[in-house]
Amino acid sequence: MGIAYLLSFLPWSLQQGLGKYLGRALYIIAKKRRRICNINLKICYPKMTESERHALTKAHFESMGKGVIETFASWFQGPKKFQSRITFSGQDVIDQVLAKGRGCILISGHFSSLDICGSQMPRFIDVHPIYKLQTNPVMNWVMERQRQAIFSKTIERTNMREVLKSLKQNKAVWYAVDQDYGRKNSVFAPFYGRQCATIAHIGRIANMTNAPVVLYDYGRTKDGYHLSLTAIENYPGQDDIENATKINELMQATIEPKKEQYYWSHRRFKTQPIASDPSPYDQ
Repeated sequence: MGIAYLLSFLPWSLQQGLGKYLGRALYIIAKKRRRICNINLKICYPKMTESERHALTKAHFESMGKGVIETFASWFQGPKKFQSRITFSGQDVIDQVLAKGRGCILISGHFSSLDICGSQMPRFIDVHPIYKLQTNPVMNWVMERQRQAIFSKTIERTNMREVLKSLKQNKAVWYAVDQDYGRKNSVFAPFYGRQCATIAHIGRIANMTNAPVVLYDYGRTKDGYHLSLTAIENYPGQDDIENATKINELMQATIEPKKEQYYWSHRRFKTQPIASDPSPYDQ
């Protein structure tokens, strides 16, 4: 934590350079994550050549290394340090959906600039992020401290009562919807052509509350970061699989322009449609 604190004071350009080299080191050291990334890319881009996959994997690790340093900055420097590097589009979108008085549900994917971009969102919208408790108590304390300093409220992911309360108060609730939360909490829908465990209750909450659903996209640019909000039309339907399919299509659309920034080293396909089938990461 002491090293992280000191690194957070570096200028942005130095942080980006250091993060790039950190990512190259992680590429060499983190063999398990490198293997997961390679498997995911084989599944999602079957026509990609081995050299193209190798290049994308290296770029992914460089991006994730940058994300580590950016996370330190978001923990210890707050939103003001890099706010001049943020561009934002979609203020009209959020103003229109909140004018309905039912709150809204923001959905996004996991990209390497998650923490730094997430810390900038309260400048534009009073958002209540959903989070997962960390197993490391020190890490959990630091993250809790950072969230409390930036967001007016955060919600542990199992606390549905607080989610409904925030929507009733006309607030935005933010879910990252592209990770595997296990069979109990998911339905199976195609993601890059492969059946994938996909969070089911976004559509259910939207149907229950009539809260509009908005796509939150974000990412690293040449000179900083861009955040955008887009209203999702004709969502949700009444079918969980149809709703999950729509979410996965939206995630794919946000991934394609910035492939290297996506969390390819996450085990996205670990839960199989047939419980007895092995995970691709175990083969």
